[in-house]
Amino acid sequence: IFLEDFLQTSGAQNIYLIAHSMGNRGLTGALSDIITENPAAASKITEIILAAPDIDAAIFKKDIVPVLAKIKKPVTLYTSSNDWALKASQIFSEYPRAGQGGNLMNTLSGIETIDASRLPSTDFFGHSYFSGSPDVLSDIFRIIQKGERPNKRARLRTVVIDGQTSWEFMN
Repeated sequence: IFLEDFLQTSGAQNIYLIAHSMGNRGLTGALSDIITENPAAASKITEIILAAPDIDAAIFKKDIVPVLAKIKKPVTLYTSSNDWALKASQIFSEYPRAGQGGNLMNTLSGIETIDASRLPSTDFFGHSYFSGSPDVLSDIFRIIQKGERPNKRARLRTVVIDGQTSWEFMN
């Protein structure tokens, strides 16, 4: 309800939604409700940024990606294979997480996936890389400030996995 109300009443014309870890569950759930009940409310969204989502990767692919596609706005997904919090979540839940990088990375049509596995860890668990890494913060800045897509942003290189394009930070 908060997000829908904000989208409808805010005077902002460009809204960037950013979620981290389990916050991605709340954001994607709210977006699903908005798209179902009031799709026009999503018109002010400029981009959705999902950092280290602690969501079952299969559910993300099957249920969440189709909802995000309906919004018809860019979606950036940051992942890392060095995220120990997501590794622990995978062990606990018995399923890979959408935010895991490396070999477990989701390369999905319509999602601009960025693997941050090559970046140095910024905290003990490697879970705060999106907010503690100057490279990731700079990348997010370029999204928001310049609207640049990954193929134009510095320090990213293209990777093709199973025919799908994704990107990774260079060393």
